[in-house]
Amino acid sequence: MSAAHAVGAPAGAPEPVADRLVPPRRPLGPWGPGIPLCMHSRPARRRLHALHLPSVPGHPSGSTSLPATTGSVSAARRFATRLLAEWGLDELADDTALLLSEIVTNAVVHVPGTAGIELLLTRGQGHLVAQVTDAGGRLPHCGEADPDSENGRGMWLVEQIAARWGHHASGNGKTVWFTLPLP
Repeated sequence: MSAAHAVGAPAGAPEPVADRLVPPRRPLGPWGPGIPLCMHSRPARRRLHALHLPSVPGHPSGSTSLPATTGSVSAARRFATRLLAEWGLDELADDTALLLSEIVTNAVVHVPGTAGIELLLTRGQGHLVAQVTDAGGRLPHCGEADPDSENGRGMWLVEQIAARWGHHASGNGKTVWFTLPLP
């Protein structure tokens, strides 16, 4: 039901333009034939995100280097949680830890070799920016996962929770980033 119908608009009244053009940002969940593709995975949206990495020079930041091992997933969560507590941003800790878990897991699982992972958190003006850099050239994407699958939902979660996310490739690998609004 559109907003126009919900407030008692006359029958046959046109739906608001936004209802016709923009799909819901957060689908109800992974029920049905499979998890929907992320909006980011659509080619036009991918290009948009790949070109707009938030720049926040001069703002408080913290970084750490992690090995490309499964233990780095929990280390990234601990690092982020401690840094956010120092900044008084405890409200962002759970979402940040979850999203970093997904992105660092992708870096560990999908990047061949033993190159490390760089994690950078920056408190920007009005938002937190998290960046994970690895040596892999494979860019992240959202796929469709069957309801019984044990994996394949990581970037879908990032799409649902982050205010924005994207990636950019460099000669040495790639950076995957996301933003969350500051409370």
